[in-house]
Amino acid sequence: MSLSEQEMRALREIEQSLLAEDPQFGSAVAQGHGSGTGPGAAQVNLRGVALVVVGILLLLGGVALAQQSLWFVTLSIAGFLLMFGAGVWMLRGGGAVSATGSAPKRQRAPRSESKANSNLEDSFRRRFEGN
Repeated sequence: MSLSEQEMRALREIEQSLLAEDPQFGSAVAQGHGSGTGPGAAQVNLRGVALVVVGILLLLGGVALAQQSLWFVTLSIAGFLLMFGAGVWMLRGGGAVSATGSAPKRQRAPRSESKANSNLEDSFRRRFEGN
């Protein structure tokens, strides 16, 4: 579904205001750092999926062979823990590395309020102070 002219214009205005307020954020978004896309993120997702599949195989194999020996129950538990750990690892970002080969560093945004935020806060306060 394509955007209308008005929607595209509004998005351009929002983008320009964000770039004007925080140039570091704009350059980081333009370069794609921290977006969770790119070759590093795909490699992490592929590793996570592979670990989940191995965990499922261990779990099912342990359940299927549990009648022969109780030691296969520990195999099932190990498979479950591997699956669970891989899922948590993927949800947390998987230790994704940036293009430079190091972990991405999170920078705290400056605490200066933007004009739009202050306008919203003012209207919010006026609404509740009037009651």
